[in-house]
Amino acid sequence: MKKQFYFLSMVALVTMSFVSCKEDTNPPTISTTSVTAVTETTATSGGNITAEGTSPVTARGVCWGTTADPTVADSKTTDGTGIGTFTSAITGLAPGTPYHVRAYATNADGTAYGADVAFSTPSLIKTIGVVYTDGVESYEFSYNATTKQVTKIDDYWNAALDKTITYDYSVAGKLTITKGTSATHYDINAQGMITKEDWGSGEYAAYEYDADGYLLKIIEHWGGADHLKMQAVITNGNVMKHTTFDDDGVTVKKIKEFTFTIGDNVNNIQQTNMVDSNTLPVGNLFGKASKKMVDFLDYWDPRATPIVKKRTTITYEFDSKNRPSKITRTGADFVEVYTYLYY
Repeated sequence: MKKQFYFLSMVALVTMSFVSCKEDTNPPTISTTSVTAVTETTATSGGNITAEGTSPVTARGVCWGTTADPTVADSKTTDGTGIGTFTSAITGLAPGTPYHVRAYATNADGTAYGADVAFSTPSLIKTIGVVYTDGVESYEFSYNATTKQVTKIDDYWNAALDKTITYDYSVAGKLTITKGTSATHYDINAQGMITKEDWGSGEYAAYEYDADGYLLKIIEHWGGADHLKMQAVITNGNVMKHTTFDDDGVTVKKIKEFTFTIGDNVNNIQQTNMVDSNTLPVGNLFGKASKKMVDFLDYWDPRATPIVKKRTTITYEFDSKNRPSKITRTGADFVEVYTYLYY
């Protein structure tokens, strides 16, 4: 009996030693941040690691795919180590595509994921048609197959080709847009936005953006001096106000104020850009579009006595993917109808 008791005691001791030496294993605790700055091919997300678990975080980032709950076996970023917040640049997306993204964090005990966040990239615009009082103009866009930058626009007036506009990105940091025999030369930044329009002889227009990529100011340089041309007020990703200045760069000659719908601008339609063009703002060449769709805008000349405000109201029709297919702009003395088709 003594030997049997001794044997059982040794078994119990070994078992207790094994249990006491075993440690709990925990992966990190992480959440996914919202998806922002969505373009046709890129987006921004990230994560917040609030606890590393039982061992240090050795890899973190976001992973994405076209189905829910992507993993590190799918496309992913690698954004450092350790706990805390991080930002991830998502690239190589396809236009007009629904995606899912999750933040991830890896330690020696495994990989943990944040919540699945769904988003969609805007579609590339194929054509814009505009019905004016005196005719119909339409623009057909062509894009680079890899970069998705605009390469050519065929401009039609009353169904007949009026001119072809070409975009040349062959020189790094430069863009040349040619209409017929007239070429305009631009400087572009790393995000592909125009920063300078060169007029020659030392004269130019400069474009300034805020930290989020919204066009904030247009400054013209001529006569050996800078002249403030236009300035925007941006609140929560929406352009709330435009101020246009006279040639002295000081006297205000026009003010526009925008009121927005509750609907998101899911296809990045430029409605509040300070560049007066139906084609140039396409592709975010002059910064990001407002997050919401415009409901109406009021505009006036503050120099007038009395001040008379005019209003343009905007109505919408949407296709099955919630993209604007028809936008009608109605002013006091005009109606313009814009139609959109997408690739």
